[in-house]
Amino acid sequence: MAARSSRGSATRRRARGFQPLSNTVLGWLVLIFLSLVPLPLGSNRPLFWAVNAGLVSILGLVFGIAWLASGEGLRVRMRDIGLLPWAFGALCVYLLVQVLPLPGQPFLSDAPGATLLMLLRTLTYGVFFFIVLQVSLNPERAHHLLNMALAVLTAHAILALAMLRSGDTLLGYDKVAYLGSATGTFINRNSFATFLAFGCVLAFAKLLADLQHALSERDPYDLDRPWLHVSLAAFAFAALAGTIVATQSRMGVAAALVGMLVVAARSIPSVRIARVSAVIVATGVVALVGFVVVLNGGGLLERLFYTDQSWAERLDLYRQVVELIGIRPFTGFGGGSFQLAFQQVHQPPLGVDRVWDKAHNSYLTLLSELGLVAGLLIPLMLLTIGWMLARAPGGSARERLPVTVALGVLAVGASHSLVDFSLEIQAVTLWFVALLACGLAQALYLATSRSALDDPDTGSR
Repeated sequence: MAARSSRGSATRRRARGFQPLSNTVLGWLVLIFLSLVPLPLGSNRPLFWAVNAGLVSILGLVFGIAWLASGEGLRVRMRDIGLLPWAFGALCVYLLVQVLPLPGQPFLSDAPGATLLMLLRTLTYGVFFFIVLQVSLNPERAHHLLNMALAVLTAHAILALAMLRSGDTLLGYDKVAYLGSATGTFINRNSFATFLAFGCVLAFAKLLADLQHALSERDPYDLDRPWLHVSLAAFAFAALAGTIVATQSRMGVAAALVGMLVVAARSIPSVRIARVSAVIVATGVVALVGFVVVLNGGGLLERLFYTDQSWAERLDLYRQVVELIGIRPFTGFGGGSFQLAFQQVHQPPLGVDRVWDKAHNSYLTLLSELGLVAGLLIPLMLLTIGWMLARAPGGSARERLPVTVALGVLAVGASHSLVDFSLEIQAVTLWFVALLACGLAQALYLATSRSALDDPDTGSR
């Protein structure tokens, strides 16, 4: 018990005392990076992958210098996050093995260049996750990051509506696809919808947390003008909800609803009066959102009634991808090689007049490219993160906010990946990684703080 208390105290010291100025600066750099990464077409081009890898490397260098100068240990150690480092390392090693020349054998990957690019992206996500994890262990900084992230997401939503209403352009240029749908700075409306769904989850979670604080005097956080915070969160939620409906993405809206259901389940007030008041105010917010949806939802409602052909085509695609997996079930065709490999099984009734560069199911894509073993490593990492988030101890709504947001974002990404490829778009993935890392850091902080409080040897129970 004494050892556990010591670990908890050490974690709290690391959260509050490790180079605060450097980490504050690093937190701002993370926010600036996240603000800009969606602008160049969702960063869905090899050039932007290389640029972002360089920028994340610079962030890592800044963190490394601050860490070495402090003379202290890492705030979140590798052993604190269980299987994650091992699974990530195994994934990177396997991607490297796929492009290594074997004596008398061809490459395991049918597209070595694409596999190297996938390795570059994977390393970028891993380093970025590690940086945000370290920066977010401080509770005040974690909440600040989430507040600023919500402001950025709301700004992207408003920009998307402005571009849609002023000529349906992409940063002033004529769009070539998804005319009449809000796409923001992305090309694909479904990827943009997933990006907005993260914002809906964050705004909804913050709205419920601020609402509970405004209705209860037991919350240990002292917010100035709590109803102003509720109003700002409600405005952000309405803007994001209205924009995601304007994307006309059916599964984007469905994934956002799944994420918000998870948030609602984690945010039910324990005090009866607070529950009743929260329902009354939430009803007003839903009415406001409903009004926004009516203004923007005509195209979405029309698409909901004409789904037979698109789903029949999608099922044909999935059947052929499963056939592709059966050809190389254990080695896969190489990371990033789906477009090339799929030509081996592509046939009618699936349209042959277009290039199928995505499986429209990220799980099937992983299995076809990496095989049935390595292809399960990323889902295993996400399950591990979800388990650690779900096991985080309770507290006030605001204390739980980063964990609640991370669980909602995980639900959005996991559900939308069943029918699309949004997490294969780098800007979406970087936001996904950042919000998960922030939530996981606070789950670790809450766990160590609670274990220290429950330890009778500390005398603070």
